[in-house]
Amino acid sequence: MFNKSLCIASIFIFAHVSTAYAVEGAALADAKGCMSCHSLKTETIGPSFRDISRRFHGLKNAKPMLVRVVQTGTDTASVPYHWGSIKMPSISARVPVTQEEAEQLIDYVLSIR
Repeated sequence: MFNKSLCIASIFIFAHVSTAYAVEGAALADAKGCMSCHSLKTETIGPSFRDISRRFHGLKNAKPMLVRVVQTGTDTASVPYHWGSIKMPSISARVPVTQEEAEQLIDYVLSIR
């Protein structure tokens, strides 16, 4: 009985934390202006978060590479990788994102399935 209760409690806690994490990630993406060009599941000006997650999930260097993209944009020589026909504006043209915020945003994006 104890193991069953512990299992159910663990599932509930995980579901609650996952939901809170998703809400926090979505709120940060909205606050930083990411949703101006990206959406959760549909390509708009930029690729959807789900498409980004699918493309980069499981790649060893995905997180640091994407964190750099979030912080600098793709309209710069320091980020040679670009996906799509419209480049991501440089940091001077967007809301600033700290290293910690960029890591949190990428964790959120990569968690989307």
